[in-house]
Amino acid sequence: MKTWLVGLSLIGCVTCTTGTVLADDGQVQHSASPVHTNLHPVTADVQNTDGHSIHQWDVKSSVQVSRETLRDAYNASHQAYTKKLEKYAKCSEKDAKKAIISEHPGMTIEEFQLRNIRTSLVYMAIARDDEDKYLVIVDAGNGHILLDKRVPTHNERVFANHDPGSSSEE
Repeated sequence: MKTWLVGLSLIGCVTCTTGTVLADDGQVQHSASPVHTNLHPVTADVQNTDGHSIHQWDVKSSVQVSRETLRDAYNASHQAYTKKLEKYAKCSEKDAKKAIISEHPGMTIEEFQLRNIRTSLVYMAIARDDEDKYLVIVDAGNGHILLDKRVPTHNERVFANHDPGSSSEE
């Protein structure tokens, strides 16, 4: 048993110190040492109010792009993404919106999008009125609501763990 463990340990050590790479052509290539590049990320070591260290990237490229251009690029990629997936949806946007409205009459639908959740195609939306907000997910195949969850307001999130009877100074 001892010999068997020593043998496995030796194989493990050899495997770890010798890099083996399977190339695109199916042939095995070996490299004796890891490949190093001369790219060094720049980080700033900043401390937060608790004194814990936070690493933030501080990288500046020679090319700067406006936020408007980035927003346009994001929107274009989002539209291409949606267009590519639309053909797989069996439930129309109109039917998905009807399902949401029937569950939340009088609310407005915001941020309606065709998305995937772990390869499941769904419509996601926010149903909102003056007081409440719900995240609603509709099956893009049959139009059934898969998730209908109330989203807490900002104040509810901020004061969720606040005990009014306790004092911060003791």
